[in-house]
Amino acid sequence: MADGITHHISDKRKAKLLIYEVEDLNEDIAMQEIATLRIGKSTIRFDMPNATAMYLNASDRELKLAKSLYQNLIEPKLSTRTLYVLANDEITQIYDYFEHVKVAIIMAYTAVECLCNALIPPGYSYTEKGKDGERIWDVKEIQRWKSTTQKLRQILPNALKMKDPGQFKSYSTFSKLEDIRNEVIHTRNVAPKDIKTEDRIDHQLLQPRIFKLVDSARSLIKEMHAALPYNKEMPMLYETENVAKVKLKTWDDLGAVKTGESNGPTK
Repeated sequence: MADGITHHISDKRKAKLLIYEVEDLNEDIAMQEIATLRIGKSTIRFDMPNATAMYLNASDRELKLAKSLYQNLIEPKLSTRTLYVLANDEITQIYDYFEHVKVAIIMAYTAVECLCNALIPPGYSYTEKGKDGERIWDVKEIQRWKSTTQKLRQILPNALKMKDPGQFKSYSTFSKLEDIRNEVIHTRNVAPKDIKTEDRIDHQLLQPRIFKLVDSARSLIKEMHAALPYNKEMPMLYETENVAKVKLKTWDDLGAVKTGESNGPTK
C-alpha cells in the first residue's frame, strides 16, 4: 500500500512489488518482477515468487496436515497409561504423520536459511580472523559455506547493522528446531542400540512441543521483519504491508536506479 492506495496481491508468495514515484508524471507506477522461461517449444511467463515465502507456505501446509493426524491419532491416547498397539490403518496414519511433520520441519528451517542468504547485500564481504590470519568471504562463499546460525548471529548484524537475532524471543526455540532438523536430515534407518528412548527421532517427533518448534521459524522471520527497515527480499507476512517507493524525477531515470533501492517505506 502506498499513500493510501491499496495494491491487491493475489498470492502472498509473490515477490514484493516495486513502487516508482515518478515526479514529472505525478504518479506512482507499480512493477512486478516477471519470469519468462522457455520450456520445450513453449514460453511460460509468471510473476516471480519469493523463495522464502514458498518454503514458509510449504511448511505451513505440511504442518496443518501433521496437526490433523496428531489430533486424531495421538492426542486421544496421551491421557492414559494404556499400551496401544496400532492397527494397520493407524500405522498408515502415523507414517503419514511422520512424513508431513518432517517436511514441515525441513521447509521451516530452509525458509530462515533462504532469507538469510537473500538479505546479504550484493558486494558485501565478511572478514574473519583465524590462526592463519584474516580470511575474506564474499557473498557467494558466505551463502554456500557459512552456517545459518553464523549468518543470523554474525553476518546479518554486521551487514545490516541490525540487532542480533539471537536476542529475539523466538531464537531459543528456533535453535531447538535447528537441532531436530539436523536429526531429521541425518537420521539413520536403524537407531543405535544404546540410544535413549527420549533421544530417538521418532520419539521427539511425537512430542506435543514439535509444533511450537516448527512455528518458531515464522516467528523468527516476523521478528527480523520488525527489526529491519523495508527490504524487498522479505516475504509478505501480513494481509496489508508497507511498500517502499523509489523516487524518480523522470521515468527515463529508471535505468540509473538500482533494483530495490528506495527512499524508505510509505503507507
